[in-house]
Formats: sequence, C-alpha cells, structure tokens
Amino acid sequence: MEETLIDLLKDLGIEGISYSTSTQLLLAGESKYVRDLRMNLKSVLDVESLDKKETSLIALAIAANNNNTVLTKAFEVKAKEHGATAEETAEAVAIASLLSANNVLYRFRHFVEKESYNTMRAGLRMNIMARPVVGKEFFELISLAVSAVNGCEMCVRSHEASVLEAGSNEARIWDAIRIASVITSLGKIVHE
Repeated sequence: MEETLIDLLKDLGIEGISYSTSTQLLLAGESKYVRDLRMNLKSVLDVESLDKKETSLIALAIAANNNNTVLTKAFEVKAKEHGATAEETAEAVAIASLLSANNVLYRFRHFVEKESYNTMRAGLRMNIMARPVVGKEFFELISLAVSAVNGCEMCVRSHEASVLEAGSNEARIWDAIRIASVITSLGKIVHE
C-alpha cells in the first residue's frame, strides 16, 4: 500500500512530507482504502463538465477551506500548471474564507429559525462577489462546493440556484461536489 500512497502523492506533486498518524495507521493495516482514495482522486479531477484549471481551483478552495496547507500548496501548483493566474488562485482562497464566514451566519439563522435574525444585516464586506475574477458562474460553483463542505443548507440551496441561473448545469454542480467530497477525505490522510 505504501507504493500506492507514494504514487498518489506524486500525482499531486507532493514530495518529502512526513506521514501523518492517520496515514501511518492505514499503511500499518495494509488498508486497501489507499488505492480507493487514489482512484477517487483521479476520477474527480478528470471529468467532462469541468476543465483541469477549474477542477484544480475547486480543489484549492476546498483545501484552503479545510486549512490543509499541504493540499493547498499542491493544488495551487496544479491550478497554475493548468493556466490559473495568481488572481484566480487568490480568489479561490478568498471564496473559501468568505464562504466560511457566510456559512456560520446562515447556519445560525437556519438553526435558530427566528425572524428577528433573518432581518439583521450581516455587516460583512463581500466586494469579491460583485465582479469575480473567475466569473459569476464559477464563483457561485466554488461557493456551492465550500458551502456543502461546511454544511450550510441555506447556502447550498442559494448557491445551487445561482449556478443554474448563471447558465450552468447539474453535471458541473455534481462534479464540483464530488471534488469537494474527495478533497475533504484526502485531507484526512494527507496533512502535516
């Protein structure tokens, strides 16, 4: 299984990191999950509905959202290899940060279900939403993926509707959510 793990890390351009405790446990138990994880990663990063730059930027946003420095760096490099600019990689990270704040506020509103909170202003600056570098549809798609990871039902519903209103389709949405799920699971194994 260690050979498969080494190949997975090479796929991501990751070298010279120490294995996390989770990784060590998987290897000690000869877990076949390492193979599944590598195959899952390959399948979500090679889809018809999203190009390589888009898959890398979504993965970057999820890694940043999950505060995984190893994967954040790996997907920053991958995104740039696939043509992403510094502005686009910065925006993917900014979306993760902004949505984390929004997800907390809107989850609270949803959980408490008091009209008084629904009428209060969030009071958060969100200028990047006005004219996103990555375009409105893709901005909303990344926002949707981050919101799904963070478990904000109101946000997921809102961003899914916005993605579709921007002319996208359910295949792109589904693939973005698949990327978010696999990068989140990968982060449980590959981290500092």
